[in-house]
Amino acid sequence: MPTIAFGLQLALLPYFARIFGYSPWTGVLAAVFGLIAKPGKEELWEAHLAGLLCLLLAGLFCRWTQGSRGAGTTWSIGLLAGVATLLQPAFALVYFAWLAWVTFKSVVSWRRLAPLWFLPIAICAPWMIRNFMVLGTPAIRDNLGLELYISFNDCAPYGVRESERQLCSTALHPNDNLAEAAEVRRLGEYKYNRHRLHRALQWIAAHPLRSASLAGQRLWFFWFPSDYGWRGYVDQRKRIWALHAMTLASIAGLILAFRRTPAAAYVFTLWLAAFPIIYYLVQFEARYRYPILWITWLLAAYAASPVIVRGLRLFPHLLGQNTRS
Repeated sequence: MPTIAFGLQLALLPYFARIFGYSPWTGVLAAVFGLIAKPGKEELWEAHLAGLLCLLLAGLFCRWTQGSRGAGTTWSIGLLAGVATLLQPAFALVYFAWLAWVTFKSVVSWRRLAPLWFLPIAICAPWMIRNFMVLGTPAIRDNLGLELYISFNDCAPYGVRESERQLCSTALHPNDNLAEAAEVRRLGEYKYNRHRLHRALQWIAAHPLRSASLAGQRLWFFWFPSDYGWRGYVDQRKRIWALHAMTLASIAGLILAFRRTPAAAYVFTLWLAAFPIIYYLVQFEARYRYPILWITWLLAAYAASPVIVRGLRLFPHLLGQNTRS
């Protein structure tokens, strides 16, 4: 499943590049960048599938912004948003931020907007009802309290791998600690997570500088990943260095996009700004960025395309041009 989802992302980039207002060749170059970056095939398979859904949803957002607001586009967005939120609840923050914006800015009637509001809720409702009946909470996932508890404590480093090496997570996570597992059984998942959330918030309030430092490190490593902290940059593989270069190039690509393709630029900015917020708080893991990596590749390709074209013009024989007069 991860390989299929990742392959579909790359295969669809030339098509979606046109939707975003770019040349299909920019999409081809973005796919090449994806092959160079080569994100891992995670055992937690939803990361790449979430990336595919993100690409589809962003494309539909852009079509709506550009004026394609028929019933087909509207229902497709609502249905896809519901499925995407079930798979990756962090999508809900992006979707409802976009939905609030189009609701108050759009000239479309409330009747036409209704599927955008109600379809995602209708799709998520059966699972939310099930969770309420079984766990006591309608939340799609209820482990935020545990994740914050592991991420903010006296032992917590910036990332998952470092935490494992220092045996921090094994001392606190119910998957590794028998006493914590017994607490889950005694309290139930919902009460356990609520209690751990309270303890995490207490620790954050008592250690504001340390908490800010951890959040700052997680923000940095989300965009410039390293499983070994600052010293890990020295021994990183070439593909990770290439990803760092693409990240920097994508900043230039986003600036260009605001000048030339503003509809796409606003959609990309929404995803880049809203999606990672929760991941600045929990311990860093490289897979958390996988759902929006394609935006980095596409914007980097958009920034690099003019440079590559100019470079090729210096070598016309590569373009099959006859240099003779």
